[in-house]
Amino acid sequence: MELSAAHLRYLLAIYQTAHTQRDVSSRTIAERLGVTRPSVARALGQLMDRGMIVKAHYGKIYLTDRGIFVARRVQQQLDCVLEHFPPLALELTADEKHRAALALAAALPERLFTGEYERLFGPDDALTG
Repeated sequence: MELSAAHLRYLLAIYQTAHTQRDVSSRTIAERLGVTRPSVARALGQLMDRGMIVKAHYGKIYLTDRGIFVARRVQQQLDCVLEHFPPLALELTADEKHRAALALAAALPERLFTGEYERLFGPDDALTG
């Protein structure tokens, strides 16, 4: 299963929240993204399966080394797309541009985000076996 635009939104929300808050929780992510806590729980489960996050039994969310690496790569791609966003007939809001850039990032092959991590550190045995 490839990382979808939704996965990338959640991963970036966790990454960005962790820069400003000591503890990241499901509630914090739900509020930040304007989604329900069940939606967050589903997405977090999928990110855990991908080896991107760990959720402690008391509810705190932590990015793994892999998750941090991938989030940084995604953020770099988003920044690049936003910096070079093509002119359009109608002006887009900043949020619309961000969503379009995220959709583009999600359409890119996942190896662009995870391939360099695996080349440097090897595949995560939990994900391959």
